[in-house]
Amino acid sequence: MRDEDQMIDERAVRLLRPLREEPEGPPLIDVPRTMVEGRRRRVLRRWSGGAALITLTSVAAGGGTLAVSALREPVPAPTVTATATAAPSQVAAAPAVPTGCKVTRLPTDGARKAALTAGDPSGRYLGGRTYGTGGGPIIWKDGRIFARPRLTGEDAGLNDINSSGVAVGSAFLGQRQQGYVYRDGRVTELDGQHTAPLAINDAGVIVGAIGEVLHEAPVRWDSPGATAVRLPLPAGMTSGRADAVDEDGTVVGRIAADSSKLDSGYLWLPDGTGRAMEMPEIEGGPADYFWPDSISNGWVAGRAVDDRADGSRWFTAMRYRIADGSWQKLPKNVHPNLIAENGWVAGGPAGRDEAPIITAGSEVVRLPRYKTAKEYEISTVSADGRRVGGYITDMEGELVGNEPLLWTCR
Repeated sequence: MRDEDQMIDERAVRLLRPLREEPEGPPLIDVPRTMVEGRRRRVLRRWSGGAALITLTSVAAGGGTLAVSALREPVPAPTVTATATAAPSQVAAAPAVPTGCKVTRLPTDGARKAALTAGDPSGRYLGGRTYGTGGGPIIWKDGRIFARPRLTGEDAGLNDINSSGVAVGSAFLGQRQQGYVYRDGRVTELDGQHTAPLAINDAGVIVGAIGEVLHEAPVRWDSPGATAVRLPLPAGMTSGRADAVDEDGTVVGRIAADSSKLDSGYLWLPDGTGRAMEMPEIEGGPADYFWPDSISNGWVAGRAVDDRADGSRWFTAMRYRIADGSWQKLPKNVHPNLIAENGWVAGGPAGRDEAPIITAGSEVVRLPRYKTAKEYEISTVSADGRRVGGYITDMEGELVGNEPLLWTCR
């Protein structure tokens, strides 16, 4: 992939997000002006450790229509040698590969367009949002609509949900992003200004980012009503975010020397220490960056990034064992790489016209398509790896059509 791969960085994705809404009438958006407005907004979305796909649904400029689908460029797969390979005995023995997988469209209360963006470890609670008149956050439980939380502000959505049905999300109050918690039928604001909660674990620990766009810092709330506490950054680093939190309290995110530079993986450990994630070896040398997507049971899954002299950027899906710093190359390049407790990894296809997959060890299981849909974004996987959530991103004429999907396997 070429220089336009910068779009893959979540920062570029979130800058485009204000263009995502489907217009009620003919598209009348002034692209240059909207891009400027977009730069004033921050969107940091992660669903169970996964990254968002943000689609530019319909933009008219100079008589033309612009349709962008971030994170959907084909990714070439170079040959990779990992720095170390953990023995299979070091991972909890995974059950047999998933079989009998089925896909279901979740109900949307009449909304034609909706996205599934969050899921809990049990796979019972799922969260997302609907679009159009009356649209907004939605929570499903056991495949049925459970709640319609109302978050004050525009462009409200949910980022994660835990096994007790406690969900975190955000909305925009003017140009300020505000984080919220939904719990026991009530929505409350998170402490802090310019907050974006990205993940919550079953203990109720919430992590995300705080601060204005391009000046974010990683943050943690010990509970939904707790004070926001900025996570420490190592010397020389000035910005970052916390993307996901494991059940033991380990936090994974990305940090950078300043907002103009690409960031890389970092761990905040339960004992209060932190460390940068070592770079895996790829084609005889270390990767330039590692972009984590998810964390579970002491493992982090994501992508090693290799920026080459010819201007191309190559990705390799990998997982990292926190206990000993070892790396394993995953058998298939997908994005995001959402890791389950048993070591299975679910993800969306690297190219167009491919079905989502689950990797179980060296086995690759392709999930069934939904009708004739060709493009998918995967946003959550259950702890046992047998329930995967996401949505389609196929074009419907000049607009992007989103439908929330749940795959279940035996």
